Amino acid sequence: MLISLVISFLVSLIISIVIVKLSNKVKKLITDHIHSGIQKFHKTPTPRIGGVAIFIGVFITLAIRDFTNYIPLILASFLAFFSGLFEDLTRKLNPKMRIILTSLGAIIAFLLAGVSIVRVDVLYVDEIFRIGIISLIFTVIAIVGLTNAINIIDGFNGLASMVSISILLAISYVAFKVGDSFVLVYSLVLIGAILGFFILNYPYGLIFLGDGGAYFIGFSIAVMSILLVKKHPEVSAWFAVLVNIYPVYETLFSIYRKKFLRKRSPTSPDGLHLHMLFYKIIVKKLLGIKNPIYRNPATSPLIWVINMIGVISAILFWNNTILCILFILVFIIFYTVVYWQVIYQKLLSR
Repeated sequence: MLISLVISFLVSLIISIVIVKLSNKVKKLITDHIHSGIQKFHKTPTPRIGGVAIFIGVFITLAIRDFTNYIPLILASFLAFFSGLFEDLTRKLNPKMRIILTSLGAIIAFLLAGVSIVRVDVLYVDEIFRIGIISLIFTVIAIVGLTNAINIIDGFNGLASMVSISILLAISYVAFKVGDSFVLVYSLVLIGAILGFFILNYPYGLIFLGDGGAYFIGFSIAVMSILLVKKHPEVSAWFAVLVNIYPVYETLFSIYRKKFLRKRSPTSPDGLHLHMLFYKIIVKKLLGIKNPIYRNPATSPLIWVINMIGVISAILFWNNTILCILFILVFIIFYTVVYWQVIYQKLLSR
């Protein structure tokens, strides 16, 4: 299994290097000019197709190891990956179409790979998930939601990739504990591919993950989380929520902030995500404004630490529903308090 991780790492690293080298000669690989906006925090033109390296790294490794068993999952995840990649290169695929393509991928995963939410470990409510259409609807919502959640947190060098690696390590640990080789192998292969990209992404940002990479990773994490819960009754359904609580709550809180506090569309970009506030306020205070290039990579570790509250709790209490729910609430309270404290600091600095 570790050999598979190494193979995916090397393939991803090599392709990432090739992309960086080619981008210096093939200017069409750099599409910064069509992606300017409030969420842009870099000035040097940079290729944002790191997802290509990760996807190919996973694809080749699984093809070498045991491709037949993973074909349905690769087909399903490709739709999410392609929708993001097309947006990276053209910026001509609107959010609704990306959601539709990702939803189709989730339906394929449901029908061909058996990826379905069958329980939430709540008395009486679990009976509802025995109805196929109900299970399908919630499965699609969960996969599409987490796919977009990983994309939302992809704001600074290494942020989304290291958050994803830590989540996948937790999933790998639980998969190992319950003897699930399918989930374990796929998670380790994906970790290796992300690491290959990470070396060139952090700290200097020579290549970016892009929507394609974020969508592929988010889709895969969602599928692994759902399969682990479905196949193993001893794994709490709330483990899947707790291990992903940072990207999930970041997304839900952003929807609340935009729709109810700012009276804007939930899909409209803004500069008030927690990682952006850390960059503008906390890291700026720590490092000053003379060297802004260092503020980007310095922001990510702060979020990594916050993410680990959920990840470590999930590793410790993966088979205990009550404690999983308790630490979900702990994270929500902690995140919310930190967020408003940072906002308060911003108001004081004016």
